[in-house]
Amino acid sequence: MSTNRRRHANVVPLAKIAALVLVGVAACAGGLGYVWCKNQLYTTGTEIKALERELGELQNRNEVALSKIAQLSSTAKLQERYNSGFIKLVPISNDHIAVMGNDVPKVKAGELRPASNDSTHE
Repeated sequence: MSTNRRRHANVVPLAKIAALVLVGVAACAGGLGYVWCKNQLYTTGTEIKALERELGELQNRNEVALSKIAQLSSTAKLQERYNSGFIKLVPISNDHIAVMGNDVPKVKAGELRPASNDSTHE
């Protein structure tokens, strides 16, 4: 006996539809990922530009501050402020000056000196 061929004639090809749906989902996911990456690149680029502008402004402000410091600490400006009485300085007398030397005190022969060796103390 022959089988009924009509029974398989109207079957929906689920495997083919599932494969096409998976390919479509993968293509959509890839497109969305591409758009998201491009958007991130643009956003990061604008942030970098803003930070570079801010860095330039800070460098300019730093240069202005350094030039102002150099101007105010110049000898002429300090002398002018001293003469106007803004800076109160008192001359140092010789009895207030302490002279420090690098001379090591000489040890008398036979004199005991305290000594410490850190490597022996554990």
